[in-house]
Amino acid sequence: MQSTPPFSNNHSNPLLMKDDVGKAKPSTYNLPNQDFIYGQPLSRDKEGAKEVTMTWKFHQESQDKVPNRDFAELNKQSIHNGSVKAHDMYKYRQTHDARLKIKKGTNISAIELPEEEFRYGRKNRPSTPMKLVMGNSYGIDAESITLDKYQQRAGSQDSKLTTSMVKGNKASQLFYDTNHKKLAAIQGVEKKEPFKMEKFKSVNPKINSNLSTKK
Repeated sequence: MQSTPPFSNNHSNPLLMKDDVGKAKPSTYNLPNQDFIYGQPLSRDKEGAKEVTMTWKFHQESQDKVPNRDFAELNKQSIHNGSVKAHDMYKYRQTHDARLKIKKGTNISAIELPEEEFRYGRKNRPSTPMKLVMGNSYGIDAESITLDKYQQRAGSQDSKLTTSMVKGNKASQLFYDTNHKKLAAIQGVEKKEPFKMEKFKSVNPKINSNLSTKK
């Protein structure tokens, strides 16, 4: 007679494994030892923070290309050496060399500094005159200026008229002239004859409109 259930000897199927009370199920897989580290190892950079912060690589300028040969200078040197013929100059150039001079510019601008007495920065605000503020000096000055304005306004006779009079413009002047002409026509002061050409002034109308004319 078996004392243990048949599924207790099954160590390959995780679904049939039974756990004890308060404990996890035993593993059915062949796992490595406890010292084993899972995951992919990190690839360390050869240049760390220390090498980056403690070392500095200076810029190396690119080397200039080799200039071409200066044949004019070689010919002058060969003449001074006594080689006048073309073949002698050729032999002299084979044993001597002269190169053209490359003119190099510069990207460094000249620094012009001011004089030694020059002070950099923004100028500080002048200190507040607390003596004048506490003594009401500014209030007294404002009061005296206001009193002078009042006295000048009271002394001028035409100050009230000049300040209250409204200046006219072209539109107001045209409106004034038009109203005066209409008023004169209504009152009969101004009788203006309608415009008529000179050759038609002596011609009488052919049709009587029977309009009553006021005399």
